[in-house]
Amino acid sequence: MSAIFNFSSLVVVLLLFVCTTAYLRALRPTIFDGSLTAEDLADPQSHRRRTGVRGFCWRASRVGERASPYVAVSLAAMAVHIMVA
Repeated sequence: MSAIFNFSSLVVVLLLFVCTTAYLRALRPTIFDGSLTAEDLADPQSHRRRTGVRGFCWRASRVGERASPYVAVSLAAMAVHIMVA
């Protein structure tokens, strides 16, 4: 069954995507910035200029960075759920 139609699989895919983008951003901090200049990055509203796939990846990496304890607990819970179910 596809991960789109199975809620448990969808959650696992989203959690792994958040963790992967946070890891990539830790390796290369400007990977999702694209063609934004230094002035754009200094602007507090610069997140509004991030659109498309890079914007989605940038937002996911920020969730992974800022909510990392919650993401880690969610990953552990999903691992237990997969092992038990």
